[in-house]
Amino acid sequence: MHKASMARTILALAAAALGVGALPAAAQVQFGGDFMMRSYAERFWDARDDREDLNYMRFLGRIYMHAPVSRDASLRTDFVTLSDNPVFPARSIAGTGTLRYSIAQIYADLMAPGFLVFDLARFRFGRQQFQIGEGLTLGESYYLTDGWDGARGDFSYRLWTLTLFGAITGQNLSDDGYYPRPGSDQLYVAKLEYELYNHTLMGYTVYDKRRGVFDDNMISGLGSSGSIRYRNLRYFVELAHQEFNTLDGLPEKSGMGYMAGLSYSWSAGPFRTIKAEIRTAGYQGDDLTTDREEIFSPIYPTWWWGDRTGYANGSIGGNWPNRDRRPEGSRVWYGRVYVSPSSLPKARLQLQYVTVSDWVDNDDYNENDDEFAVKLYYQLNDNVRLQGRYVRRIANGDDYDVSQDGTITRIEDRVGSDRVMLEFRLRF
Repeated sequence: MHKASMARTILALAAAALGVGALPAAAQVQFGGDFMMRSYAERFWDARDDREDLNYMRFLGRIYMHAPVSRDASLRTDFVTLSDNPVFPARSIAGTGTLRYSIAQIYADLMAPGFLVFDLARFRFGRQQFQIGEGLTLGESYYLTDGWDGARGDFSYRLWTLTLFGAITGQNLSDDGYYPRPGSDQLYVAKLEYELYNHTLMGYTVYDKRRGVFDDNMISGLGSSGSIRYRNLRYFVELAHQEFNTLDGLPEKSGMGYMAGLSYSWSAGPFRTIKAEIRTAGYQGDDLTTDREEIFSPIYPTWWWGDRTGYANGSIGGNWPNRDRRPEGSRVWYGRVYVSPSSLPKARLQLQYVTVSDWVDNDDYNENDDEFAVKLYYQLNDNVRLQGRYVRRIANGDDYDVSQDGTITRIEDRVGSDRVMLEFRLRF
């Protein structure tokens, strides 16, 4: 046989062998995702101006892929839809701009049993999210599109787990955006967990190194979660302290944040499931009677309590003093009760209430809101869920001339609203 023909034959056989060998792994590639479409109708009351009713739609989509490469290695990637709305990039409103997509996560996942002195080690490399506890200081979310490009390692030894995480969260770029410039925002996390009976004890440190000499800060926290005596009685609590690096001669900056919750579920009478839950959180704000600037302002919190009131997210907003937007600080109380009837096991009726107030009310003015909501969920099948929601937003402060110009602007006009939302969600 001619040497060239022989070479082509060998290459063809090698390619075929590789293809056959790849079939089992390829067959295990998993695709999934979800699509959500919501329709809103909202009207306002107690407004100084003649605000018109609102009717609009929101929609979100996500597709993820999980591809096993070997027994101990895999690849994961998430695609999410975005609009060109610069304020709320992940919460697209119909008509605000052309839809596009973003890679929210893409990382390689490696498992290493018996790594050094550890029982098991797990590594992730690439764009990923990272959550601590319930998201008081760091969290991950469907809506969070800010990717953290870095590496994570989880090291387990008996009942202990040590997690180390480092990422680039922002990079200086050239004017055309093609080339990096010196300076980047960096995030470093160390977390230690210990399993004690039905409890998980946690301690962590978050170092947010901002580009430049100053503005970096350190957050140290402790937390615990689990069940108390009965498995249906569950709790969580987390307390954190943040210390900022400031210029000489400027006031010192530091503050506290906390989060806690308690829930109990049971069944009784015509209800297959009944659950009652209360939660509270607080971000300390500045007290003008002290020389020190009190502030607790993590950059990447993520927690969702309520429909429009009582949530925090580094990309979307919320009632918390992130980046000095709420220098007075804030406290949030959240409570809910939901039931699932035995006759309609796929249905769930939920009542909830959220209230937000200032930590220190320096100017006798509170610009946040209370919120009461009724939600009805129905699981049509394993992949489709329907939801109906009624929300009443109540301004818990009066009109206030913040700018002191003698007029009440639309922003300073404290109004209430009634909103009805219908949702269709498909998971696949």
